[in-house]
Amino acid sequence: MKMHITKEMLFNYFAGRATVFQKQMVEEWAQNNENRELFYAYLAMWESEHPQYMADATAALARHQERMGGYQNQKEEVEVLEVAPRKLSSWLWAAASVVLILAVSSWLFRDTIRYQTYHTAYGQTQRLTLGDGSQIVLNANSSLRVPRFGFGHQTREVYLTGEANFSVTHLPNHQKFIVKTGQEFDVVVLGTEFVVNTRPKVAKVVLNKGKVQLRYQEGNNQKQLTMKPGDLVTLEEGGKINLHQIQEPQNYAAWQDHRFVFEETTLQEVAQLFKDNFGVTVEIPEAELAQWTLTGSFTAHNAEELLETLTEAANLTYQKEGKKIIITTNP
Repeated sequence: MKMHITKEMLFNYFAGRATVFQKQMVEEWAQNNENRELFYAYLAMWESEHPQYMADATAALARHQERMGGYQNQKEEVEVLEVAPRKLSSWLWAAASVVLILAVSSWLFRDTIRYQTYHTAYGQTQRLTLGDGSQIVLNANSSLRVPRFGFGHQTREVYLTGEANFSVTHLPNHQKFIVKTGQEFDVVVLGTEFVVNTRPKVAKVVLNKGKVQLRYQEGNNQKQLTMKPGDLVTLEEGGKINLHQIQEPQNYAAWQDHRFVFEETTLQEVAQLFKDNFGVTVEIPEAELAQWTLTGSFTAHNAEELLETLTEAANLTYQKEGKKIIITTNP
């Protein structure tokens, strides 16, 4: 049976005024994935119109516990009373519980309500198509937060942790697409293809097509840099940036096809890649060996494949010690 759930019924549910039958209907209706987005939208709307419920969550909890304590103390006495008052009291307590749960939940899970979060595990990549048509490929061990409501209309701001390749759709109203990071820099675009990397050891932006504006913090100063295709910008601690022109910017997104391209990349940097992408700790005891460089393109679907290929190509050996991989030269 198709349920007809109205805005008024949902608002009564959020406020704890829904009947038992309406409450059951709403909860069954919200279990359907197709209805959940609308449920969250109305919850956010109701929450914005009733901020007092959030502000008094602690007080509401204290009042609720006091009522429940009183109910336990008077339980035997209440059982001899008439049925109607007893049901009314139970309903008031239930309504208070619903309001309290909604208040606390909306505060603790407000980001869950406002944003859809996509997350990849170690060794996993994920392709996404956003509501505005933009296409994203998330690299391993990365996450992207996208607003649930108003994306492509009121805002096109997303939040990236880790690494991703973006192919942004240009909209008729020229609305900007903004990638926000936790590294004190944002990437502002209209329509373009670029890679953003926010790994702890290195933060960088590579522009493949189009034009982007990099907004970053250098010391106490807010600065901007307009990038053109082929630009590679790396950000160091303190906000200092380095700008380089590269011949094949597409190589920096090769990981989305399980291909790893190295251009005079040190083994120490390769070890960091294993940690960032696969969660594997690689140690290189010999300082001189750690500075050896690799150049070439290698295809691998997991850490073991890549490790085997690299050590064979460089004539090196490796051994496992617990959760660590130790790379050494051949004896």
